[in-house]
Amino acid sequence: MIRAQIFCAFALCSLLATSGCKPIPTDSEPSLDGLVYTNNSWGFRVSRPSDQWGIDVATLTSQRDINGLPPVTVRILSPDITSDFRPQMRLEPRALPANFATLTVDQLVQEFEEQYLMLAFDQYRVIDEKQRVQLRVGEAIQWEFRYSQLETSNRTYPGTRFLVAIAIHNQVGYYMIGNGSRDAGYPLTEYEQIVASLEFR
Repeated sequence: MIRAQIFCAFALCSLLATSGCKPIPTDSEPSLDGLVYTNNSWGFRVSRPSDQWGIDVATLTSQRDINGLPPVTVRILSPDITSDFRPQMRLEPRALPANFATLTVDQLVQEFEEQYLMLAFDQYRVIDEKQRVQLRVGEAIQWEFRYSQLETSNRTYPGTRFLVAIAIHNQVGYYMIGNGSRDAGYPLTEYEQIVASLEFR
């Protein structure tokens, strides 16, 4: 049951149901100040590597996560574009159920791998070891992976090389995936900068 809930949190499935939601918070609007994007409702800020990088924020105002907030997806877009492919880092905060209060970031990483990555990416395989990244508050775990693409490619995350990072703060899981490929580029250094810039408010 726990695994299914984590998977649905990321896939925007059952955890977006309105039943049992808290009142909709009324924090100030998200803002972009120079390189820094701030979302007070979800309680985080994240930075672009430079002003050459774009940013796109999508908010599903017609839906609510279990904390009463509309789900948000932040895409930080690389300046490199090859054909119709553009490397980008996606950040998606998702509320965790109350019974996840003692869940550690290591456990969330394991469940996310088993219930999303291994299912969404054919022959998913980790490259090197997972690393801990110290944030201003808490830490994130990041790692790289590849997959075969022999069976199917992932439409949401095209490419062949990926950096993933996960953090937990105040009952929210923060999921980050950056994509790339040998032909279109894989801005690993910049992706790592984005992960390290994550702050909680």
